[in-house]
Amino acid sequence: MRRQPSIEGGRWLETEGGPVLLCPVSQLLSWTGYNGDYDLVIEMTDSGHSECYVLPERKVVIFGDEPLPTTVIESRSLIVQIIYANSEEDVRKYASEVDLDAIAWHEGPVLESDGRLALMDAATPGDEVAEKDVFVFELDFGKFRVDSAEVPLAPHTAAKLHRLVPLTD
Repeated sequence: MRRQPSIEGGRWLETEGGPVLLCPVSQLLSWTGYNGDYDLVIEMTDSGHSECYVLPERKVVIFGDEPLPTTVIESRSLIVQIIYANSEEDVRKYASEVDLDAIAWHEGPVLESDGRLALMDAATPGDEVAEKDVFVFELDFGKFRVDSAEVPLAPHTAAKLHRLVPLTD
């Protein structure tokens, strides 16, 4: 898969009704989506996992159980999901300006990066995903913790923010 142009909040990912998956690009083709792996996603949400969680047997992260419009602000290592807003532009603008240090983050699961991460609909098999339906972005090699928070960004604007925090061994 070739490098996509910078996402930087300018494009939004929509799913067919399920959650969003984050995985190393090297694992993308092995993700079977609705042909098998999505059953693991359903099991986890049936078990009460509605926030950001890891599927240990697949080493991928699932962002909750809702089909929220999602984008990436690469310059901030931030994944943004709209809860409610007047426009996608409002969410992108306010998420780009919010003071990340002032947010009460919930420490989340750890994911290992191979230098490139893919963000896509968890139901879609990796070998069937179209380039327009996946975000691929550069990240350093190593382990990252995915911290999450629901944040009111402005009047009539709120989002789930997920930041990728590098971990040192």
